[in-house]
Amino acid sequence: MMPNYTISFAGTAVAVEYEGERPAKILQFLFEAVPVSDSARPEIVYRLHYDDQADLFTLKKDSTPLLQSRDEAAVADVLLGSVCHQLAWHSRGGLLFHAGGLAWQGCGLLLPGMMGAGKTTLTAWLLGRGWHYLSDEMVFIANHSDTLTALPRPLNLKHPARSVLKPQLDYISHHTGQIYSTPTTDLVSPRLFNPATRFSAPPLWLIIFPHFQAEGQFSLQRLSKAQTGLALMKCLVNARNLSGHGFAGISRLARQTPAFKMNYSHFDQIGDTVEQLLAEE
Repeated sequence: MMPNYTISFAGTAVAVEYEGERPAKILQFLFEAVPVSDSARPEIVYRLHYDDQADLFTLKKDSTPLLQSRDEAAVADVLLGSVCHQLAWHSRGGLLFHAGGLAWQGCGLLLPGMMGAGKTTLTAWLLGRGWHYLSDEMVFIANHSDTLTALPRPLNLKHPARSVLKPQLDYISHHTGQIYSTPTTDLVSPRLFNPATRFSAPPLWLIIFPHFQAEGQFSLQRLSKAQTGLALMKCLVNARNLSGHGFAGISRLARQTPAFKMNYSHFDQIGDTVEQLLAEE
């Protein structure tokens, strides 16, 4: 029997069977901090094989071929994207958000946003300021809970983020051995931004909807409960699997959690704004 990672998250699970040192290296990088389970029944089983003689990786989802490649970064990128998609598709038992998540002094920050909102870059920057990493993409809140349970995957940074983050951490030139780079993205360990980061499940304390706009003005707007609920619904990825499409849970979070919309064009505009908001709330 092939060894496997069974990844249990957000009320569901997937497994990745593998053989060989190079597949093991990829899985260790992708899922080092992700909860694993020997008892969870996976919805999907991936199989990652490496042929030494052909120098070729083969990735399958159940029996369906996904990729053949000699490039470890390409394999890591495709596998991570597919695993995240399947976890989101089958998630149940709570609210799964397209969101970043961090912790500061035991308090949880949720950064919901769709693609292009700037949440991954903001997450990386806050990590560099000493915050602790939860996720840059998927955060789950179980029914009747306020605990943030996140998927602590590598940060998936688009190449333009290299110049944006350069004043904080020149991670590309100094840590190339710990990064998987594709032609468009870098998969980066959160420990490169904060080596002391601790993976945890803090209570939700604050919600910020980030919006990056090049050369835009900084603004911070407190949202009403109705505005918060509507914005959260737009970032809920498993509504189809939830009773009432998750409306009751969204309403509960909107009533009890302060929320803000933050527009920014560079990090100097933000300064210690986020830390101050946590302290005030």
